[in-house]
Parts: sequence; C-alpha cells; structure tokens
Amino acid sequence: MNFNNRTSKPFLVGIAGDSASGKTTFASSLVSLFGKENVLSFSLDDYHLYNRDERKRLGITPLHPEANDLNKIYRDIRQLKKGRGILKPSYDHSTGEFGESIYTEPKELIIVEGLHTLYRKRIRELFDITLYIDPDYQIRKEWKIDRDVKKRGHKEKDVIEEMERRLPDYQRYIAPQRNRAEILIQIKKERKKDIYKKGTPYWIRIYQKLTGEKLSNVYFPFNLSSMCEEDSRELYFEYRKGIKRKKGYSVLEFNGIVERGLLKDIEDKIREISGKKGQILKKQLITEIELGQLIITWRVAERYRKLNL
Repeated sequence: MNFNNRTSKPFLVGIAGDSASGKTTFASSLVSLFGKENVLSFSLDDYHLYNRDERKRLGITPLHPEANDLNKIYRDIRQLKKGRGILKPSYDHSTGEFGESIYTEPKELIIVEGLHTLYRKRIRELFDITLYIDPDYQIRKEWKIDRDVKKRGHKEKDVIEEMERRLPDYQRYIAPQRNRAEILIQIKKERKKDIYKKGTPYWIRIYQKLTGEKLSNVYFPFNLSSMCEEDSRELYFEYRKGIKRKKGYSVLEFNGIVERGLLKDIEDKIREISGKKGQILKKQLITEIELGQLIITWRVAERYRKLNL
C-alpha cells in the first residue's frame, strides 16, 4: 500500500442513517475533494446475513442488528484501518441476492456508510470522524420512493409498506445512533413557515460537538449591497450554541441559495488544509444541501489535517 500523501494510514469516515437518508449524497463531496482514485467507499448493506426472501421468511428487517454480520463488519474495518486488504461481501439491491465476495484494498480515504455504522462502540471507535444523516420521516419516504422505484425497480406500494414495517426497528436500532455521532445533520421540510422557503423545500441544521479542536479561519462573506436589491436571493442563516444530552454543541441552521462565488474562499481553504485539489462545488447556484456538504467536507478536511501533521 503506497498512498501519495504524508502518511500511509487510511483516514476513516463513518456515516450512519436510515435507508435513503442521503448518506451517499453527503459523501460525494469528499470523493470530489480527494479524487475517486484515492477513496474507498462502501455500504454496510453488503454485510446482510440473509437475502430478501430469507428475511421475509424469518420476519426480520435489515434494520435489525441480528440481520447483519456486525462481527465481520468490525473485523473488516479494523483490517482496512491497519492498511490490509479484505474479502468484502456484496449485496445486490435489485435482486435481493448476494454476489461474489470482492477483494478490496484500503485507500487514502475510506468512507463507510450504513444502517449500523455507529451501533457498536468498538466499531465507531475505529473511525476518525463520525456523521449521522437525519432527514425527517416524510423526506426519507420521498427519497426512498424516488430511489427504489426509479433505480431499483420496486413498486411504490411495496416501498411504502416496507418502510412502515421497518419503522419500529428504525426507532429502536437506527435513530439512537444520532446521539453517538460527532456531527449530526438534520434535514427538515417545513411548508407552513415562509422563512424556510428561501431555497429548496429543505432546511439544514448541523450539530457539531464542541471538542476544543482548533480550526482554520474560514470566512463566509455576505454581500450587503446585493442583499438590498429587489431581485436578491434570500438566505436564512443562524448560528448558536446549545446543549444536547448534556453535551455542548455548536448549531448551524440555514436555508436558501448562495452564489458559488461567495464560497470560493471556503473551497480554497478546504483544498489548502487537506492538500487536495479536487473541485468540490460544481454549480453556480449552491443550495442548502450543497452548502451542508461543503461544511461537512471542511470539518473532515480539518480532522484529516490534524491527524496528518
């Protein structure tokens, strides 16, 4: 294993959340920054113990820990963290069947996404930074229907019924992981309040544990003159500190569309502190979800820099 950077030790990012919660979306900006050739990203769905028919026969959902090989998940992530290759299982969502195991070598950045990424302490302690993506139930429902019907060939009625069947396991096994993540990304959709309709229907709230970590100076400029013009784009942005489960958090909450030019300094700073040259933002108008991705990429880059000094 020979990484072309300051260290040969992989940097591990753990992302947890329900099915179709946006885990891959938030990981995509990290892939853009580091480059696909330097990133290993995989889903813990590959570690299901039973295929779809077996789960149906047993009356168990994929969200139940006993439906997944958590011991192998731990062993494989630990091996990758040590810089060693693994024989990774594979699962095909289109057929509900397992494929051939794949020999997989670690890369500079390893992103692990899954339902149970942070479920066990010994697994989550392997990661250098942890995230939980937490859209409201109605948003997850819309995204899951869109993905499973269009991309996986399922019927909408079956997708809705399966989500409702999984809900008790989600509340018991998946949702509690939000309190175990270092960074919690909430995605909400509030139609009743006009204040949350500046950009797309979504507004983002990011909780970050206050760790005492020293961060590089990053500026988010506001163009006051353009904000006084009639056709100016609207942005709702709020910062505050709070307490969640007796722990201190910083909270960023925002909704709206931002011109990419305003974020150039942030994007440049992320490249500087990470030592990477990838293009993170690809559009001229940046939505609140993409702004959330940028903030998460910055935090990952900061932790990456700290561990590679």
